Amino acid sequence: MNENFSKLLEALFQRTDPRQVPPPKPVPPPATPPSRRNAAERRREWFAEFAAKEVMPLLDKVAETAKKHGATAHTRLAETDGGLLAELELVRGRLPQGARPPRLTIYAAEGEPPVMVEFTGTFPHVGALGGFGGEVDYDPVYPSQVEEKILDFIALVNGAGARLK
Repeated sequence: MNENFSKLLEALFQRTDPRQVPPPKPVPPPATPPSRRNAAERRREWFAEFAAKEVMPLLDKVAETAKKHGATAHTRLAETDGGLLAELELVRGRLPQGARPPRLTIYAAEGEPPVMVEFTGTFPHVGALGGFGGEVDYDPVYPSQVEEKILDFIALVNGAGARLK
């Protein structure tokens, strides 16, 4: 995990919550045995290893840090529709009744770049009058860009959205 990511993550939460936060304890990722078959199976296997070793530790760190700042956060690594996905649900403050919570989903893309990152849910400051609004964003990225996309998601959850014009 990039040390810069940890510093940026803390800075994003500290800007809106000035409490001091002790450093988090690292969470060891589960081991995934590799095997090689066809291209689609190799991609699924690559993503399973990438998700376990790289993505889930990042998402778990976000959830742990968010909880220290009074947010509600949940992560999961799940098999759906024949593919694996890593997910973070993060709510800072209160959402309007019936609003879908902000969700970051990361999974293997079909082509290049090899990783798909989705933001879905209801975010503050993206509505027509600057209030809450729905946001859907799908970005294929390279593995080196995942940390940046996670930080973008956290910023959006924390109110960095731009209202509709």
